[in-house]
Amino acid sequence: MSTTELPDSPAPSRGASGSAAGEHQRVRLADFPEKRHMAGAGNWLWELPWNGGKAVLKVYFGTRNPLLHVRKTISNALFSGRSSHMPRARCRIEKECLAAWSRHGFNVFGYHPEVVFEDLPEGGYLLFDYTTGTHFREYFKDASIPLETRMQTWRKFLVEWQRRHALAIQHGEPRLIHENGDVKHVLIQGEGDQQRFVSFDFEIIFRSRDLRDQVGREILAYLRSCGKFFGEEIYQVMLAETVAHYPDPSLLVAAWEHGWHNRNPLIRFARKLDRLLRAGKRKRFSKYTVAAELKRKLDEASLTNPA
Repeated sequence: MSTTELPDSPAPSRGASGSAAGEHQRVRLADFPEKRHMAGAGNWLWELPWNGGKAVLKVYFGTRNPLLHVRKTISNALFSGRSSHMPRARCRIEKECLAAWSRHGFNVFGYHPEVVFEDLPEGGYLLFDYTTGTHFREYFKDASIPLETRMQTWRKFLVEWQRRHALAIQHGEPRLIHENGDVKHVLIQGEGDQQRFVSFDFEIIFRSRDLRDQVGREILAYLRSCGKFFGEEIYQVMLAETVAHYPDPSLLVAAWEHGWHNRNPLIRFARKLDRLLRAGKRKRFSKYTVAAELKRKLDEASLTNPA
């Protein structure tokens, strides 16, 4: 797979958090007996009392065998074109992504680079602001919210989504592609004109030079997750809204190309074999099925509304 060196890393983004550069606040996790354990597998997550409120501590080492990180890192390098799976590398990439998204005006969790935990591995954790909101996966399947209201929210998201995609391609910036992007990793805050979207969970990026292809992959990931989480009826409505209101239809075509017509003939052949040999790749919300359906909707829209 074609790869390239990443651009120089931007300065850490602190959102609305953090102290002046050079000022460190030294603490120990052991000094927080009232911490609440939230998760622990690939990462440890703890909710901590912090400055009269709460914060979330993310430790990238988790409970998995270190050999698993090595195996995934080798697989990423040789096959998928992703960045390293090692804990410190994932922490570094997350900070770089937070900075890139913030620099371009996208909402992410604030964090505290000035806080040093003396009993945790250096470079292997981040202390995030405790951030509230409604998950996409909860909001769009909530029948108590009128469908039209939910689709208004989706249309707002489509505009912001396309702006990020365009910037990623324009600047050759893989950190603006959400490798783990789907409806599980976006929060909605506020209502009406004050509504905003907050994305999270940036640990891995793709290193491919082909940012258009990575945009197509991300579009498919979101649409597939709409089908898996919201069911056929809502998926069909959201797919139609995407075709009608995503501002750059050529990037929706990139989603079809990602699955069916990659510009690299070797990848195109490999995906043809993937479709033929793996039954799971022909399921209702596989990337190939969704990509083909998206292309049909685009073709129908172009016939209905010719340029």
